[in-house]
Amino acid sequence: MHFFRTFFLSIALFFIVINQAHADFNGKVVKVIDGDTVDILTPKKQKIRVRLLDIDAPESRQAYGNASKKYLASLIAGKSVFVKENKKDIYQRTLGTIFLNKINVNAKMVESGYAWAYRVKGVAKNKNMVNLEAKAKQKQKGLWKDKYPIAPWDFRNRNKK
Repeated sequence: MHFFRTFFLSIALFFIVINQAHADFNGKVVKVIDGDTVDILTPKKQKIRVRLLDIDAPESRQAYGNASKKYLASLIAGKSVFVKENKKDIYQRTLGTIFLNKINVNAKMVESGYAWAYRVKGVAKNKNMVNLEAKAKQKQKGLWKDKYPIAPWDFRNRNKK
């Protein structure tokens, strides 16, 4: 009997931990780091760094880096948002999709021309972001006004120390 009780308690704790590892949450945007990273303060006063999932914004030191950060700040700085958490990245930041009143902020950044669809080895998993990027490029929105915009991953590779 003790074995079964311990076994079921262990399974219950496992599922609680799994749910806590990737839990969606609400909070207030207290800092915009750059065009794809923000700090959010939860109602429990926990500060969580969130990297916007499926997008890659220009780096701070590259063309449109400051414009991208300002645009993201204009959308969500100081506002209460909902974060649909995906997982943690290698820097232990939360990877997530940010919503402001049901508006997908990640998609808005790409659609408005202030970020690229995120790619790994040249391949984007989120095809919707690729479509939004293509439309922004076609309409020459944001960074697409530049004749030769440099993708953030290329900028990072060129500027490694």
